[in-house]
Amino acid sequence: MPSESKTYILTGGFSGIGLAILTHLLTPKHPDTPPPTIHVLDLASTPPTLPTTLPTSTVHFHPDTDVTSRAGITALFDRILAHSPQIDGLINSAGICPPPTIGGIESDEVFDRVLDVNLRGTWIVGTEFLKHILKQEDADAAAGTPGVAGGKGVCARAAIVNIASTAAISPPPGMVAYATSKYAVLGLTKAWAKEFTPRGVRVNCVAPGGTRTPLVDSALTEGMIDAYAESAPMGRLAAPEEIASVVGFLLEGGAGFVSGQMVVVDGGFYL
Repeated sequence: MPSESKTYILTGGFSGIGLAILTHLLTPKHPDTPPPTIHVLDLASTPPTLPTTLPTSTVHFHPDTDVTSRAGITALFDRILAHSPQIDGLINSAGICPPPTIGGIESDEVFDRVLDVNLRGTWIVGTEFLKHILKQEDADAAAGTPGVAGGKGVCARAAIVNIASTAAISPPPGMVAYATSKYAVLGLTKAWAKEFTPRGVRVNCVAPGGTRTPLVDSALTEGMIDAYAESAPMGRLAAPEEIASVVGFLLEGGAGFVSGQMVVVDGGFYL
C-alpha cells in the first residue's frame, strides 16, 4: 500500500544547499512512495531547471519572496494553505553570507542585513508555520478527533529544520555578523524545540561546514576555499547533496525521536 504523500515548505530553494534539499526530497526513495508536494520560496526571480528524471509536477515555485517581510510571508502562507491544507515540514534554508571583513569592523548595514535575513527570516517563516500547526491542533481538539498522541506520549505531527552553520561553534575571521546570525539560529532552534516538541513539532538544525555552493563562491576567494580544503580532514569541502541528505533524515520518519539538536556536517573539521 503506498505511503501517504508529504508536503513541505522550503525557503532558499533555488540554488546551493536549498536546491540540493529540493532535489533530495524529490528523488524517489522507494517505488511505492508518492512524490512530496514542495512549495519553494526564494528571493530570486527565476526558478531553477530541475532534471527531467524528477517528479516535478508537485513542485510549486514562489519567486521574488522576501522572507524578511511579515506581511508578504503571511499572504503567501494563505495562498499555500489554500492549495495544501496539510503541511508536514518546513526547511529554513534562505540565508546570506557577505565576504569577510578581515582586520576591520563590519558596517551596521551589513550586520543588520545579515541578521535580518538569516535570523529574522527564519523567525518569520517559522512562526507562520507554527501558527498553522497550532491551528490544526486546535481544530483537532474541537472536532474531538484523536490528537498526535498514539497511546502514551506525543507523536510528532510536523518538523522544522533550520540551516545553521559551523560558524555558530567556531566563528571564521571577519565574519562576525554571519557567525552571530547562525548562533542565534541555533538558539532559536533549541527554544522552539523546548516550546513546541510537546505540541508535536520536532525542531532541529543542520550546521554545515565548508560547502561548495554559489554563496561560498561569492563570499570567499579561491585561495580561501583551497586553504580550507587543505586543512580539512577529508581534504575537501562538502557537496551540497551531503548536507541535503542529513536534512532529509531529520524531516523524515527515521528521526522521529530527534528534537532540539544541531547536527554538524563538517567532515570532522571541528573535532
